[in-house]
Amino acid sequence: MRFLFLLFILLPILEMVVLIKVGSIIGAWNAVALVILSVFTGIEVIRRQGFKTTLRARQKMAAGELPALEMLENLAIALGGLLLLIPGFITDFLGIFLLIPPVRRLLIRRWLKVSGVKVQQTNIFEAEYRREPSWHHDQTHLNHTIDGDYTRENDDDGSESRKRH
Repeated sequence: MRFLFLLFILLPILEMVVLIKVGSIIGAWNAVALVILSVFTGIEVIRRQGFKTTLRARQKMAAGELPALEMLENLAIALGGLLLLIPGFITDFLGIFLLIPPVRRLLIRRWLKVSGVKVQQTNIFEAEYRREPSWHHDQTHLNHTIDGDYTRENDDDGSESRKRH
């Protein structure tokens, strides 16, 4: 409950105080220009970093691995972008902090350690490999249709055979 109080009441008040202080030092229009510039910069950084992280996640999925860390990174990038879109210098600082890749990865690792969540990067088809060891060696038979003929023989009365296609 305290977190929500800080987020919705205290943070906007602090943002206004910092914006007024910075505006009095560098000028009001310069402060507004910095806030607007941070929005556009944040959008561009999110677009580029989000694309790269999504590409890495797709590559891991194509290789049969779970992209858990990449998904957490995309979440952190989205949160950083959201913070950059909120007008103010405090949220801009926090957003930029989340968009720096080494810092973001460090924060994700620390959060995983503190929360006790374990992310295991394994091959998602590992169970399939154990059940059918030959399956992963030869996958050529998976996408082929076998066309053939069969003959049905009636054993009861010794009547004729029929051929079907």
